[in-house]
Amino acid sequence: MKEAKIWFMNARAHRFLESTAIKGRQILEYSGWLDRLEPGDIVAVKTHMGEAYNVGYLRPVIVRTIVEALKARGCKPFVTDTTTMPYHPWISRTLAMDYLETANRNGFNQSSMDCPVIIADGWLGTDDITVDLQGKGNYLKKQFVARAIADADAMLSVAHFKGHPAGGYGGAIKNIGVGCASKRGKMNLHGALAGDKPIIDLSICPGKECEWVETCVDCCPEGAIQLTEQGLKIDQELCVYCFACANLCVNMAGVKGIQRFDHLPALGRRIADSALAVMATKEPGKVFFMNFAVDITPVCDCYGWTDTPIVNGLGVFASYDPVALDKACIDAMNRAPGLINSDAEDFGALEPGAKKLNLIKGKDIEPQVYGGVENGLGTDKYVIEEAPLDRSQGAIARFYPEVRARKLKGMYARSHPLTGLDTASFGLPTEGVVNPRHPEKKTGQG
Repeated sequence: MKEAKIWFMNARAHRFLESTAIKGRQILEYSGWLDRLEPGDIVAVKTHMGEAYNVGYLRPVIVRTIVEALKARGCKPFVTDTTTMPYHPWISRTLAMDYLETANRNGFNQSSMDCPVIIADGWLGTDDITVDLQGKGNYLKKQFVARAIADADAMLSVAHFKGHPAGGYGGAIKNIGVGCASKRGKMNLHGALAGDKPIIDLSICPGKECEWVETCVDCCPEGAIQLTEQGLKIDQELCVYCFACANLCVNMAGVKGIQRFDHLPALGRRIADSALAVMATKEPGKVFFMNFAVDITPVCDCYGWTDTPIVNGLGVFASYDPVALDKACIDAMNRAPGLINSDAEDFGALEPGAKKLNLIKGKDIEPQVYGGVENGLGTDKYVIEEAPLDRSQGAIARFYPEVRARKLKGMYARSHPLTGLDTASFGLPTEGVVNPRHPEKKTGQG
C-alpha cells in the first residue's frame, strides 16, 4: 500500500488565528474533504465528550468550530458518541440519559455545539446494526455498530490522541473502533462473546472484611457476583467482561483478587476489526479523521481524573487513513522529550526517541496499528504535509466578524466611563513619563 497523506499543524500559538480550534477548521478545509460532501449530507461528528470530573477531553470549542465548517458546507452535522459498559463502578455514561447529563456538564449540548448531540446506540446501547466482516477481521467475524452513526451519510472522527489503559493508546482507530460500537459491540471487541474473562483468584479476597464488598457486588450488572458465608462467589458464565469489578478490586481495594486480562495483541486487533466494520457503513471517501495531539496524558478521557501530560502538545493531524494517522502521532510523541512531573519521568521515558507509552505501559502499544494493517483498514506508511495557516483578512473576518470597538464609539459618545472625572486625582504616572497628559472627558463629549 502506498504512503498515506497526513496533514499537520503545529500546536504552538502566538497570535490571532493560531488557536487550536481554528487550526482544526483550517486543516479540515485545506484537506479538501469537505468538497466530497453534498449539501444536506448528515454527518456524524464522532468525539469523546469526557467522563464526569475528567478535565483532559477535547474542549467543546474545538468541536463547535468544526461543526461550523460542516454547516457552512450545507451539511447537517450531529455530535455523537455511544454508551459504555460499566468500566468502573462509578462511570457516568452507561445509559444515554446519563451520558447526556455528563456531556452537558462538560460543555457539550445543542446550544454549545449549535447542532444535535446524540448518543448513537440509543437508551441502553442496543440500537445498532450488525456488520459482517466477511472474513477480513483478525479476531472479529461480525460487529455491532451504533445505528445513528451507521445511518449517517458521512462521518468525521475528532479524536483526542493520548494513552489508554487497555488499548495502549487512544486515537483515530479507537475513536471509531470502540466509540462507534454499541454497548454489545464493546462486549464483543473486549472478547467477552469469544469467551475472554478477567483473572480471578478469590483465595486472596477478604470477603466480608473488605470495605468495598458491597460495591463489588453492586457493580456487576449481570448479577454474577454474590457474597456468601464463604466469601465472594462469581458465576463466570454470566460475566461479560465489563472491567467494573476488576478496576474496583485493583485500583480502589488494592486486593487484586479480580484483575483485567488485558491481552493487548488481541484487544488492539479487535479494536481495528471493529473500526473496519464502522468503515463498511460508509461510501469510500466519506470518512475523515482528525487527531488532536494535545494534553497527551497516559490514560484516556474515560476516567474521572486526568494526569499530567507526558509530552508537550504536538498539534493537529488529519488524514483519510486512521492507521497512518495514529502511527504518525505515536512517532511524533516518541520523538518529543518527555515532561517531568509526569509518568514519562516516573517510567524513564524522558529522552527524545524513547517509546513513551511502551515504557509507561510496560508493553508494545501498537497492536491497533498492526491489526489495521493486517485487516486492510489502512497503512502504517505515511508522508506529512504541513498545512499553511490562512492569515488573510478573510480568515480574520470569518472567525472574528466584527471590530468590537466600533460599537463602543457610539456608546462612548453618549456616556463615556471617564466623563466628568478628575482623572489626574487617581494616581501617579509611571516613572519616566514626562509631561503626563491626563484624558479629559467632559459631559456630552466622546
